[in-house]
Amino acid sequence: MVAGTTKRVRKILVIDDSEVMLGRIRLALVEAGYDVIATSQMVGNARHLPTCDLVILDYHMPGLDGSSVVSSLRAVAGATKKVCPIFLYTSYENIARDYARLGFDGVLTSKGDEHALVRQVAAVFRIAEMREEKELRAEKKDPPAGG
Repeated sequence: MVAGTTKRVRKILVIDDSEVMLGRIRLALVEAGYDVIATSQMVGNARHLPTCDLVILDYHMPGLDGSSVVSSLRAVAGATKKVCPIFLYTSYENIARDYARLGFDGVLTSKGDEHALVRQVAAVFRIAEMREEKELRAEKKDPPAGG
């Protein structure tokens, strides 16, 4: 964030078929200061995308896999201007390596280790903030047209 501004609370949508895992993830992220929507429902979540800063999605779910859910989210959200990044959350290295081919924007590893998750999510948002600051600096350096 720009110096002198208040840091906004980031909103995260977490989709996982395990209620136990959802509870652990939600608790860890809320304690870290994030606003969290946690759901085991694999459909009907695109409505959250315009207000979220990140989606964390399990890969292995009954009847579907994470790439099917990503495709569905992107298709439904296609009409909206803002589509937040969708990250795979897995402990399987072979799946993690293929995150881009599977349609995800990134991958969070070490599923089941909430401390690692919080660190990885913080890194995702630090990188996003650095990009935003760089874009703001570039806009300020560009002279106005016609001037």
